[in-house]
Amino acid sequence: MRLLLRCLCTAAALAATACGEDPRVVREANARRDVEVVQQQVRAAPRAHSTGRWNVAQLTQRLVNAGLAPRADDSLPSHPRFAVTPVGFRVGRAHLLAWIFPDSTSRRTVSATVDTLTAISKGQPNPWAEPPMFIVHGNLMAILVGANERQRERVRLAIEAGLPAPSR
Repeated sequence: MRLLLRCLCTAAALAATACGEDPRVVREANARRDVEVVQQQVRAAPRAHSTGRWNVAQLTQRLVNAGLAPRADDSLPSHPRFAVTPVGFRVGRAHLLAWIFPDSTSRRTVSATVDTLTAISKGQPNPWAEPPMFIVHGNLMAILVGANERQRERVRLAIEAGLPAPSR
């Protein structure tokens, strides 16, 4: 009888634990699964020949290789409007907005109007809740908002390292 009672108590405790999963644990498991899906997609995608210009696939690949686990994110925070529509990523809790221009000349034309400390056009109101990080490389202009110092450095290094040399 004691053994039966002990088994029933153990079963009830296990059932209560299984039914009442901590929502943080569930969110973390879902986020980890989403990151793994993105990493698998990037690794399985055929390598495009480098043209010396950034594109979304190359940016994603560079961020994955840097161990940043980017996730595409359409819920862009308020941001400055430029001639090109930004691509949004979540890197941890941070937002990365990337504007990919047709060439570096058109990117330079726009980035010359941007205050590098606030990452907005000179004279415009600041839309950021936190200090942003402004990054430019070739035809890419990016703004990272809400990252810790380690993420900021890793994103900056991943982008500023540049692209592979164009194929001949």
